[in-house]
Amino acid sequence: MLKHLIRLELLAYFKAPSERTIKPIRVTKRKEYLELVTGGHVLFSGPDGKDTLYGRGTLFWHRGGENTIYRYHSDDPYSCYSIEFEVDGGKRICPRVTIPLQTEQLMGFADDVFRRYHAGEQDNPAFCALLYSTFYWFASGPQKNPGESYPEALKVALEFMERHLDSSLRLNEIADVAEISRSNLFSIFKHYLKISPHQHLLNLRINRAKQLLASGEKTIKEIAYDCGFESLEVFYRQFSRNVGTTPAIYRKRYTPSIAE
Repeated sequence: MLKHLIRLELLAYFKAPSERTIKPIRVTKRKEYLELVTGGHVLFSGPDGKDTLYGRGTLFWHRGGENTIYRYHSDDPYSCYSIEFEVDGGKRICPRVTIPLQTEQLMGFADDVFRRYHAGEQDNPAFCALLYSTFYWFASGPQKNPGESYPEALKVALEFMERHLDSSLRLNEIADVAEISRSNLFSIFKHYLKISPHQHLLNLRINRAKQLLASGEKTIKEIAYDCGFESLEVFYRQFSRNVGTTPAIYRKRYTPSIAE
């Protein structure tokens, strides 16, 4: 996945003006341009030609020859992070428009890497690889539908899970925070997410572990505990079962050298 990645060209923040219209940027050849909406709403037409309103947490992944987002209502201008990569060919690795289910985790990651980028990480190949692989995992993971509304209890449960992944969470604890019964917690997860609370929590832990493994900054044992696994052995077993390879092999595979 990273073989065609050359370098990180840009990580910027953009706020659309309310008093005038803007023009799109045409993404040039050998570039991939990501836009993560942080506020407001943007209009974008999909393959069916219909305009859809997209808000906070929507990730646009443009390739050479495609236009960036630019249409919005003047009373609700959008803001976004813009990330540009230089690439050497390659195919589209994910849909052009995604709305990752783990909104707060995605936004927290984006806020953190924005600060790190402007603190001097611009030319760090490992940082470039971390951004690209992590945004890919969000884009290829569980998704929301545009305009989909979740019950307040589910929103509370999802946010609580994302914010406490380093803790040994129990389903009773999550249900208490969401102010519903354990059985109702199972019901709303199954109805809206088509997955059990336990499996969703495990997916969150595994995805965070993937991000940390790709960054190469912590030991595998540290990552296991930071992601809420009760032991290194449990982490290896669950990771291998869900990903199909060990954490060590995954780290080696997704932290290759980046071309100069």
